[in-house]
Amino acid sequence: MKQKKDNSKPKAKKAKGEVSSYDFRQNTVRSEKAVVKSYDFKKPKKFTKEHLRGLNTVNEHIIRIFASNLSGLLRVFCEVTQLKIVECRYSEYLNTLPDKTLIGLVDMNDEKTGDNRCTMITHFPSTINFFIIDILLGGAGTNYLLDRGYTDIEIAILENFYTKITRYLTEAWKNLADVKCELTGYETNPRLAQFISLEDSVVVMSFQIKMREITDVFSFCLPSINLDSILREALTKHAKLNGKNENDKEAIRKEQLADSLKGSTMELTAVLDNLYIDMQDIINLKVSDVIPLNRRIDDNIILTVEGEPKFTVRVGDRRIKKSVKICGVASTADINDFYNY
Repeated sequence: MKQKKDNSKPKAKKAKGEVSSYDFRQNTVRSEKAVVKSYDFKKPKKFTKEHLRGLNTVNEHIIRIFASNLSGLLRVFCEVTQLKIVECRYSEYLNTLPDKTLIGLVDMNDEKTGDNRCTMITHFPSTINFFIIDILLGGAGTNYLLDRGYTDIEIAILENFYTKITRYLTEAWKNLADVKCELTGYETNPRLAQFISLEDSVVVMSFQIKMREITDVFSFCLPSINLDSILREALTKHAKLNGKNENDKEAIRKEQLADSLKGSTMELTAVLDNLYIDMQDIINLKVSDVIPLNRRIDDNIILTVEGEPKFTVRVGDRRIKKSVKICGVASTADINDFYNY
């Protein structure tokens, strides 16, 4: 039996410590053709995704505030979710709106100076508008699929509704900018709402709203040039706040909390005295009956704030009206005497 000759060359033995060569060409992968996106210089993007994330805080507040307040206003459960934030031309946004619709013009004024910082467009679709009109006029909310314009009475009802919406927007923008939103007008034809150039860039915030069997989209449109200044100011304010120490931050938070509480109302009650009377005596009370108290006419009495004893006061007259004069802060003994009588 013949043996097959092995014509292959004998492999040379590697010397100790010798490094063998490696062919790196076997790892090369043919690269695909690079995809180059065309850039439209007529429509430059002013905002990156990181910049637009600053609006997420506003959107979260809009979702929370709108869902709760619209549910209470219409007595119908409302669910609001965020869809997207896009940057486009103003003409492109107008083309997405139907011809028979109603848009509100909302001015965002500086809370301190009153200067107009931005004009925002608020758009609710016709299905939502007619549903709101039907509900507010006492209907069942079923007559909303109408393909027509709005009457003067319907516009007046929606104008009142949009005015309340602007108050919710003011609260939603509080954490980002100190602005006050006010409804300044409306348009039934979107093509006439040209407060900026059609080629200018705008940012559109879209939301989905669900009410009963209705599911539709409403939006807010803001000019990029105005929004850019608001976002820059917010970032500067946030950077300054981060540069402060914890004590300064706590002081700022307390100041903001105190400012927000200045407009709240509280009930003050001047308590002449506490005493126990039998139910039989209360039933037999008549006009001109006298109830003796355990205090002298010139003694201090307690002034309560929302039912809690806080001050000692003295009863008197001022301009033909009964009044009380605060004499001091209620002591521990006065508070114990008030509760343990």
